[in-house]
Amino acid sequence: MKALFKAQDGLLVALVGAIFLYASRDLDMGVPRNMGPGMFPVILSALTIVFGLLIAVVNVVRDVTLPRQFPWLGLCGVVASIALYALLIERLGIALTTLCAISVLALVIPRMKWLETLLLSIGVSAFLWLTFVLGLGMPLRLFPGF
Repeated sequence: MKALFKAQDGLLVALVGAIFLYASRDLDMGVPRNMGPGMFPVILSALTIVFGLLIAVVNVVRDVTLPRQFPWLGLCGVVASIALYALLIERLGIALTTLCAISVLALVIPRMKWLETLLLSIGVSAFLWLTFVLGLGMPLRLFPGF
């Protein structure tokens, strides 16, 4: 039971990956040369599961001291950020939605400053624009109306 308690963080990450993998089961995978809308979520979900299990194993092997209570604020911030992204992406575009989502995360990370939040939002927005719009040809806007 003590080993399970030490592995809970990694198992939670793996569980989130498994939930997203299950949710993307009906999406068309396509082929590597012509990827479908399900390829990217399945790959990210699989990586999340693998890294979650690695975290669990490392925490069990090493004698890690765990926090006294579960970080509910951080979990709620991540869930709220994902939900916000899903709700706003079509209305606000990639850049403003990313800024909103990362700002929500910055609220639950006490050491994150506003300049770091802004720079991270710009970098993630550029990555998403290059990957999904230019690379995969998805019809997403960078800003509202653009």
